[in-house]
Amino acid sequence: MEPYEEKLYSLIEKNNKIVILTAENRVSLRNLPEKIPNNFIDVGISEQSLVGISAGFAKQGYLPIIHGMAAFLTMRSFEFIRTDLGYPKLPSVLVASFTGLSGTANGTANGPTHQAIEDIALMKLVPNMTIFAPADIVEKCACFDFIDNLKGPMYIRDSNFESLDYNRKKFEWGKNECIKNGKNVAILSYGFLVGICLEISKKLSNLNKEHSLYNMRFIQPMDIKIVDEIFENHDMIIVVEDHLESGSLYESLVYQKDKKKSKAKILGINLQNNFFHPGNFEDVLNESGFSVDKLFEKISRQI
Repeated sequence: MEPYEEKLYSLIEKNNKIVILTAENRVSLRNLPEKIPNNFIDVGISEQSLVGISAGFAKQGYLPIIHGMAAFLTMRSFEFIRTDLGYPKLPSVLVASFTGLSGTANGTANGPTHQAIEDIALMKLVPNMTIFAPADIVEKCACFDFIDNLKGPMYIRDSNFESLDYNRKKFEWGKNECIKNGKNVAILSYGFLVGICLEISKKLSNLNKEHSLYNMRFIQPMDIKIVDEIFENHDMIIVVEDHLESGSLYESLVYQKDKKKSKAKILGINLQNNFFHPGNFEDVLNESGFSVDKLFEKISRQI
């Protein structure tokens, strides 16, 4: 089994009230059904039913872990997420694949129907929702050690990327991570773009350009302690994310800047209000300005 499958399997061995559900999206679940036949349900391509059934399980004291393609899971079933999971604060986990630019990473070139570039904005609208965007498979699996902390639904913006090679700190629930501590300029990102920002950070360090790098994996509730640290210690904050500008982390930080009356400048590198052109992963990164070279060019001008 893959690491994520092994993680879910180990959770169910300890707690038989965990149920794995999917809407015919078994990309990271192919080996599980035969291992956990009594704890696995595939509802077919029916995301509204997926969330409604999951809410029923949660109401009966089960913990549903729900899987679907992000564009369909967040948009097609938004009312069900809002009303059936968010309003009653039902502990549940929504694992969304094909998120942002990473939706092209498996070689597909799906068009705007499959582009989840407004998913964070939608999930931020749901009271009691936790939003978590892991940088890699290690973080994704680590969060499941803390699911007893859930007081409502959690949305995982999954990129399913392999483990990143850096000196990571111990995972803390609800806390974001300072990967590199420097001065003047802070680079903030989440999801697979953390890996690209790590490459940019190395290039900046080789040029002796001072900067900090933050993994902003917990988007909601906001980790205010680390946000305060960022505003207090940096004059320029650069937020890199594969999401529309509307409803983005950048937009949330602009609000926090005004609230705190900070003088720091904030630059948002995002999709603004545009769909991205379909293609293979490397071409999409380059075309949208998120390749290492394109991002380095944009960021280095600010340092």
